[in-house]
Amino acid sequence: MDEAFVRVAPSADVTRRLLRVEINRVSVLVTRLSDGTPVALGATCPHRSLPLDEGTLWDDVIDCPHHHYTYDARTGANVYPSNVFPAERAASIRGLPVYRVREEHGWVWVSGEPV
Repeated sequence: MDEAFVRVAPSADVTRRLLRVEINRVSVLVTRLSDGTPVALGATCPHRSLPLDEGTLWDDVIDCPHHHYTYDARTGANVYPSNVFPAERAASIRGLPVYRVREEHGWVWVSGEPV
């Protein structure tokens, strides 16, 4: 296994819920997309720096429980409100950092640094 990856959870524990894990003292969310692919993203909403782990995953979009900003779980990109703002303002809305994920031998492994 590549040293850059950290074993974070048994595969069975990674479901469609948002699971918060710690990697090198950084909080990361691990979840599964609707097609079963595991993904890992930053655990803090960049809008107000609040935790996302109590949020929900709907159609592969993470909904922040605090102000309902939404993020694409595949890319980390902000979906709402950037989809209702003019392009120049939408471009200033930060997304979530995305981490590489591997699933091997019944475990989910996440890269120690975002992509």
